Amino acid sequence: MQRRSDETSAEGGAADVAEAPAETGNPGEAGDSREAKDAKTAMIEVAEKMISERGLDDVSMRDVATAAGQRNNSAVQYHFGSRDGLILQVLRRRIISLDSARKARLATADEQGLGYDLHTLVGVLFEPIVELLRAHPEATHYARFLQRVGPVMAPGIPEADLRTATDDVVVRLIDVLSHLPRRVAFERIDLATQMFTGALAVYEDRRDARNSVVNARFEEVVAHLYDMIEAALRAGAGAGVGTGSRD
Repeated sequence: MQRRSDETSAEGGAADVAEAPAETGNPGEAGDSREAKDAKTAMIEVAEKMISERGLDDVSMRDVATAAGQRNNSAVQYHFGSRDGLILQVLRRRIISLDSARKARLATADEQGLGYDLHTLVGVLFEPIVELLRAHPEATHYARFLQRVGPVMAPGIPEADLRTATDDVVVRLIDVLSHLPRRVAFERIDLATQMFTGALAVYEDRRDARNSVVNARFEEVVAHLYDMIEAALRAGAGAGVGTGSRD
């Protein structure tokens, strides 16, 4: 989550960023456009999975191009300009879709008169991530990608300078947490977001490794996380807040 003016946050979600150029009357050009879009989409999907599994520093442009079935090792540079350009597009696609889901949930909450209810706002903020994982039970990389890349590269996406639904949720949460100074409330929400996404990333890691020592039941893990997040947000500010000490 990135701090913005008036203590807003920057997370975001994902439309299809691999847009094809406008088609002309030439069937050959239309076919080339579709082929380029397919290639870009394949590289975006491959990069998301590879980065989640290996980390940012251990995935090369050649790795992505090869895994995406591109014969030209310069395909990433051709379509995205650079490795970072590809990573930003992967992150942007995911962030824009999450933000779109939050916008819809926030509108529903307002219609129900729950737009400033803590329990509801926590759901608006985190349930889109939960739904993403729930809709793809076989995948083990969505939360890991967000956790590893989001805090580092989210400020670089074009939407980072725009007001988003995620920002609106964070500002409302700050208002609801009136028992805390506004800066402390923002920091608490930021840490809660890191905890939620990070815990789901660990869940994916353990599931990928078939680790059965800890709880492997997704819905129970999510229920624990919601309880912990709400308790953390409702807690008062201890004497050590602002000093880094508990003494």
